[in-house]
Amino acid sequence: MATKKKPFDAVVESRRWRRTTSRLLNKMTAEEQIAFLNRRLKDWPVTSASKLARELAHR
Repeated sequence: MATKKKPFDAVVESRRWRRTTSRLLNKMTAEEQIAFLNRRLKDWPVTSASKLARELAHR
């Protein structure tokens, strides 16, 4: 049985984004990581989950 090539594979993309972000964060100090993630959270669409994450990130 032949398999079709997916135009977009969410699992593959998620893993790629996670690896890229991990490489970037591993080069930063803890303070730089918190500032980086807080900037990302600030621009994230507001939902109850992101509000909780924002509160946790500021601790």
